[in-house]
Amino acid sequence: MRFRRRHPKRRYCSVPPVMSERKSLRALSLLLFLAALLLFLSGAAIFLKDISCQIAVSDARDIVTVQANKAISALMAEGDFKSGDFVQFEKNDAGEVTAIHSNMAMINQLSTQILDRVVGATENRTLTVQIPAGNLTGISLLMGRGPNVPVKIIMLTSSRVEMGDSVVTAGINQTKHQIGLNVIVDIDILIPWGTESTQVMTEVLIADTLVVGKVPGTYVNLK
Repeated sequence: MRFRRRHPKRRYCSVPPVMSERKSLRALSLLLFLAALLLFLSGAAIFLKDISCQIAVSDARDIVTVQANKAISALMAEGDFKSGDFVQFEKNDAGEVTAIHSNMAMINQLSTQILDRVVGATENRTLTVQIPAGNLTGISLLMGRGPNVPVKIIMLTSSRVEMGDSVVTAGINQTKHQIGLNVIVDIDILIPWGTESTQVMTEVLIADTLVVGKVPGTYVNLK
């Protein structure tokens, strides 16, 4: 007798259409979630860059302004310089002022000391800017909310002093002569994703002279 081996019958199970649709929906939902997350992170990075730059510039300007003004005020309060040290008068035989000269030696000496004080007070330093996480969303209702995101910045400064004088008519027989020093601090702010530059200027009035002359016999307004 011959025995024939029976081949096993193969059975194919078809996937129900409901299960297939569920898997497709899950995959689509996951893709949409990842796309939304990527857009959110990209937007947060852009907001973080813009906001951190604005805050860094504002904080750097405030710090430099305060430190420079403190240094200048402390120097002027020492009393080593007086307004009369910076101007010299020429007078005629009648005692009338005929010319005013600036004492450049004293002005340069004061400028050097101011520059030295300002450079020492505003030297390069590292700052940490705290930005609320809600600001990164760009939503107004969330501004200032959430934990702070620390961003470290490096502030580089360079300073200079420029002299300026002006002569202004204060009346029909009066002339005002002023000498001032403009203390200028250029600030470069290094942020992890860029560089910002700004400038702070403080004006120091070192001489204010009012020269009184003769009253003219006739005054004509030609405006």
